[in-house]
Parts: sequence; structure tokens; C-alpha cells
Amino acid sequence: MKTILLYIWLLLPFISLAQSDSTNTKSNHFIASINYQTRLHYFGRTDSIQSSGLLPSMSLESKLGIYATGNFIFVNNATTPTKYVGTTVEIGYQIPATTHFNGNVFYTQFIYNDKRLLVQSALKSQAGINTAFTNKIININIGGDLKFSDKTDYGATFGLDHLFLYKKGLKNMAFAFNPSVYVYAGTQNFSNTYQEQKRNLLGLPYTQQTTETVTNFNILSYEISMPIVFVCGKFNASITPSYVAPQNLILVANNPSQSERGTNLFYATFGIGCRL
Repeated sequence: MKTILLYIWLLLPFISLAQSDSTNTKSNHFIASINYQTRLHYFGRTDSIQSSGLLPSMSLESKLGIYATGNFIFVNNATTPTKYVGTTVEIGYQIPATTHFNGNVFYTQFIYNDKRLLVQSALKSQAGINTAFTNKIININIGGDLKFSDKTDYGATFGLDHLFLYKKGLKNMAFAFNPSVYVYAGTQNFSNTYQEQKRNLLGLPYTQQTTETVTNFNILSYEISMPIVFVCGKFNASITPSYVAPQNLILVANNPSQSERGTNLFYATFGIGCRL
């Protein structure tokens, strides 16, 4: 969910800049948008009731590069009418961009109103960095993060994309297409409980329940997407079809209810917004 919104948020300054041939100086901005995602997931991990999400968002962006963003999450599914379930608050800093580099560092706090309806509800906060190395052929995106819950997980992101921008003959308007492919990796902390056969000092067999904590760093998912963004003056609209393939789902043989649920998934994100 966060990744698609980040795609669009990062695209807007470049599209807006390309609309003008004059020199643009940094200034303060207010950004507001509302997005609808047809299927909520967390690296392809899903719930069993096929929830969709309505995601209003507000951001303040300082000319110094500091920004603050609030995302409000409303969930809808077959058993639950549209319901507010939580907010994410992100503060960060946009690293000064050069011709071939841009990025940001961030900290996100998750504030839950109802944890039952979000797959990632164990996540309390997150901090990380996103970087992009750009050129005329292909852009390389590399990121890293720490995810804080009862334990700390480490994440890594690698992606490739190419921005196609069309504004010829359009006054104060532009279209952008950004085909992208991403690989997400990270650790997964989980506990495994099993029965173990042992022998006591007299050599007599007995059964002992053993719990071990496992930390694996694995590929979590592959994702391809095609953000399509239209900008007209201060306003924008976007459609992002995406396909995610989860990897290395945790399966607990003796307790299937604790196993991760996930499947290859096609979904789309629709958004409208303004940048003032």
C-alpha cells in the first residue's frame, strides 16, 4: 500500500517541474489526495475477506526538504462496511536532488483504531531510506528500513523503472507513465513450537515441548506496476494497475491458523489530488 502511494508522491514534483521551461525554486507545498485501493495487502499477504481500502492523505512539504504526511485508512469488505481503522504519520527529509540522484529518509508511526482488519497490524513503527539513481535509460531504486514491532525486522528494496513524460501540445498539462518492477526482501521473526523426544538420566524416553525463535532474511515479494499520472496545473489524477507475487510465506504445519495467507494478486489504485 505504502509503495504505490510513494510512487505517485515522488512523481508529482518531476512532472510539475517538466511542465514549465522556467527555472523553478523550492517553496513550501500542501498536498492533499484521496486514493482507493481495490485490494489491501502487505507484501502480498492478505486477509481472508478480500478487503479494499480508502486512503485520504495530507502532506506539508517545506522548502528546506522536511515533510510531514498523514494517511488515514478506511477498510471495506463483505462483512464490514467502510470503517476507519487507523492512521499513519510520517515525517521525513528529502535529500537534495541532483541530476542523477534523489531520495528521502523517513520515520512512520502507525496508530491503529482496529487492528483486526489490517494484515500488518503487528507493525508499530518504521524508519528507513529510499534512494533513486536516474538516467535516460533506466532508474535504479534502492531502499532499506527497520520495522519495529515486538521485535525488529530489517527490510531491503530494489527496483527498476523508467518515466515516460508527455506534454507536447498540452498547455499546463502533462501525462506520465512509469512502468516499474520491484523486489522486496526482509527478515521475518516468528516462533515455532514442536514436540521433541528426549531421554532422561535413566535413559527413559519423554516428550518435551520446545519453542524456538527463527529469524530469516528472505525475498518477501515481487511486484510490477504501471503508475499512470495526469497533471493539470495544481491538480492530478492517477491510476496504478499492479501485480504482486508473495514469496516465502510462513507456514506452520502444526497450527495452520498461524500461517501467513497470500497469493499472486492483481489490484489497482485510483487517486485524485492537488499540490498547492
